[in-house]
Amino acid sequence: MHKLIQACYLLLSRMLAGTLLLIITAPLLLQDVNAQQVEFSDAELAQILAPIALYPDSLLTHILIASTYPLEIVQAQRWRTANSHLNTEQAIQQAENKNWDPSVTALLAFPNVLRRLNDDLRWTQKLGDAFLQDETRLLSSIQMLREQADRADSLSAMDNMSVMRVDKQIIIEPVEKEIIYVPYYDSRVVYGHWHWYNYPPVYWPPYPYYRLPSVGLFYWGSGIHIRFNYYFSSFNWQRRHIVVIHHHNSHRYRPRARIINSQGAQHWQHKPYHRHGVAYRSQQVKQRYNVSPLRITGAQQVENKLHRQRAQSKENHRYQSPAVNKPRLSRQPAKREQHFIKRKEQFPVSSADRGVNNQLPRKSHKEVKTYRPEQRESYHRPQRDVKREKLLKVYPLQQHRIKPRSKKHAND
Repeated sequence: MHKLIQACYLLLSRMLAGTLLLIITAPLLLQDVNAQQVEFSDAELAQILAPIALYPDSLLTHILIASTYPLEIVQAQRWRTANSHLNTEQAIQQAENKNWDPSVTALLAFPNVLRRLNDDLRWTQKLGDAFLQDETRLLSSIQMLREQADRADSLSAMDNMSVMRVDKQIIIEPVEKEIIYVPYYDSRVVYGHWHWYNYPPVYWPPYPYYRLPSVGLFYWGSGIHIRFNYYFSSFNWQRRHIVVIHHHNSHRYRPRARIINSQGAQHWQHKPYHRHGVAYRSQQVKQRYNVSPLRITGAQQVENKLHRQRAQSKENHRYQSPAVNKPRLSRQPAKREQHFIKRKEQFPVSSADRGVNNQLPRKSHKEVKTYRPEQRESYHRPQRDVKREKLLKVYPLQQHRIKPRSKKHAND
């Protein structure tokens, strides 16, 4: 009997220990499963990057950075549509006063790209989330797609682009350094055999007014002359990250090596306040940037401050303007009658003062009002009387020089 009790006790203790271990490890297991579901696979990265992987490096850096701020892309596209009469330089010069990221402002010079990012907003948000989640894997996927296009012999016919290899990395730059051409290509053809059958590449229709050359798979439009802040970001392909410098005075061409090795160059850092409250895809990214619903971003603080200033200005104007302070008449008959009774008590008028038909006589516009001290808050004295009174008060020794007004002018 004693052995049976001991065996039951041992079995219960083991079951209790197993239950406690399951309770402790279950959240961790669920967190790992959720992390695996949130992370993009190599096939998904290739699918997302297919339509832009063969863009010039300088433009591709701006697209990747701007994709992390999808709301600012929408604002920029709407603003550009409303100001379509401005040329490229004027639009960017005025947009620099906006509180947008410099890469979003730079994309105003490329209306086809900006419009495509705005129209396919779901794709744009996926690209930004993948870039924030793992920058190294995303840049490796870009190089993998370029290698695949090179094996398909598609990069040899890029007329306006210079394709070169540096340390086994494929770099795409414009032939004319300060003129950027945005290529268009069919992502279903240019990469040859696509490895991921279940994840076909994202396809975009051709840009308007693009022409197909006699040789090659790339469509070309007119080039964009760079006379604005543009050359302030570049790829560091060896370390697999984007390097940025200060965006001011970056309108002249700078080689990739000069940007990477220049003084003040640093690894690009995401700025959550430019995101304007757009949710992140994974909990890990949210924790990395310490984003919580109770935290007010910098842009929101500026917006709240402007809102308070406008409200205060309206309140001050309300107390200063007599037209605003007039009591409004109610639509209810009882309240209207009370209103008129109250007005009669405040401003009593005798029957003797009334004219014909029990109405006040109309005053002529030529009638001159006399100044009374009790009306100084509501009555504006003539400027000549004010100047005369000040002159008599400030310069009493010169009173004899002030000539009295003649009767002719006094009766005017």
